[in-house]
Amino acid sequence: MLEIDLSGRNALVVGGSRGIGASITLHLAGAGAYVVFTHTGNPEHSARIAELVSEAERGGGTARPAAVDARNGPAMRALAEGIVRERGALDVLVCNAGMNVARPLEGQSDAEWEESIALNLGTAYYGVRAAIPSMIEKCYGRIILVGSSAVVDGGGGAIDYAAAKAGMVGMMTFLCRNYARKGILTNIVHPCVIETDLLKKRYADAEARRKLVAQVPVGRLGRPEDIAGLVAFLASPWGDFICGQQILADGGRTIFGK
Repeated sequence: MLEIDLSGRNALVVGGSRGIGASITLHLAGAGAYVVFTHTGNPEHSARIAELVSEAERGGGTARPAAVDARNGPAMRALAEGIVRERGALDVLVCNAGMNVARPLEGQSDAEWEESIALNLGTAYYGVRAAIPSMIEKCYGRIILVGSSAVVDGGGGAIDYAAAKAGMVGMMTFLCRNYARKGILTNIVHPCVIETDLLKKRYADAEARRKLVAQVPVGRLGRPEDIAGLVAFLASPWGDFICGQQILADGGRTIFGK
């Protein structure tokens, strides 16, 4: 039987406590990786964090929460260095932190732009910068960036979100050019219409959801595990010949809508 085996690997999931990120945390832990995932540290979410850790353990895996502001470069560096001290290496980095607030360009403030870029792109930069030293030392690393189909079709409802995710593509290209020969492979996954709490809130009306599903050729919305399984694949030996790729996980919606 074919299986994804990440036994002995250490992973950091930036933004790994809810939605797609939580599913990535569970899938990596379930495949045998030791997973550290960041979250904001909001006390209101403590029960959810505890349940995520427990679910990973019930599946035979290990997921350790880290309350870190992923927009803080020194804090991210300290987190990565702590993982390396404790575990010996940081093998897998998944950059998933982000937020999309639909709003028109003409009504957007400078502060909203800066906040979105910091969250959707800056967190990936700080995560990569923190993880790279250990990966270079070990001549091994798997970096998976979670982007958005907005880089292809301009969707998502906000110029800042589309711009930040497009910035991730440039980041991936740079990393492949400079680090692939050092054993560090980088790819980006572009989700679209994934049924998270945020999407459910945005499309709360049944008719709006029906119209959204009608745009997807496979006939359903995406699930967080659709993205998480792909991330786990790329992090595993099955992904050892994949580098510098943008992978649309959208049920065919992007090309169907052209």
